[in-house]
Amino acid sequence: AICVSPVASLQCPASGVPSLVMGDPAAGASPPPNGAAPAAASACPFAGPPLGATSGSSCSSSKRGGIEVLDPRNMMPVLPQTPDEAQGRALSKDRAMSTIPKADEPGNWVYPSPQQFYHALLRKNKAAEEESMDAVVHVHNVTNERTWNLILEWERMHQSQCSTPSLLRFVGRQHDLSWGAWWSNRFSYRGAPFDRHDWFVDRCGQKVVRYVIDYYDDPKSGTNDGLDITVEARPAFDSFGAAVDRLRRPAWQARRVWTSLFGGGMGDGSVSAK
Repeated sequence: AICVSPVASLQCPASGVPSLVMGDPAAGASPPPNGAAPAAASACPFAGPPLGATSGSSCSSSKRGGIEVLDPRNMMPVLPQTPDEAQGRALSKDRAMSTIPKADEPGNWVYPSPQQFYHALLRKNKAAEEESMDAVVHVHNVTNERTWNLILEWERMHQSQCSTPSLLRFVGRQHDLSWGAWWSNRFSYRGAPFDRHDWFVDRCGQKVVRYVIDYYDDPKSGTNDGLDITVEARPAFDSFGAAVDRLRRPAWQARRVWTSLFGGGMGDGSVSAK
């Protein structure tokens, strides 16, 4: 089984799929799996800055005696497309375009290439299996697309005010259990999630909404994409509007409890939940 995580603080689920991370800005992206049209290239959204940071802030860190500049939207440097000196085989440099719109500039977020993902693993001193990179990147991309589709199910309740929500930034919080994760860890066969992220969605400049996303290794996920991963995405309980949104979808909450006990997953967002 493949088990790799480019982010040092993240863990891999039992099934061996990678923990979630995203790449750096670069051009040369191909269309996403669902055939959405390409857009301008940019960084990809996972593992971001502290909750108080803004998309325009700058970050840097020390690495091998030098200073590398980090993109505050995903806390990653620009990853190279050149082979590593210890690399034994060529890896694809192709990048897929996501369907996730950027909030701070035109275009969509772009996923890393297998070559860039390989460098991300090395950067975090993780084992990088060259022959597995294509599969790892595929799992990464499909899971991100599913996450965004599930967020859009919530955002459809506000489509009269904002028909084109976009992703501003994201924060990796793997060690911070949400209340749902706390409950799952104690009562569900799934146990604790292997990862958690907070995604900050820009609702057409009117407000920024924080979504909490838990990622579970789940052999009973029942999704159509073939991945044994359940994704739970919902508005954080941090505002009156978010609380109202949660109350407007009682069927979602009922399904969440049912699937945590008996399986079936939360869907992949391909069909809007009622």
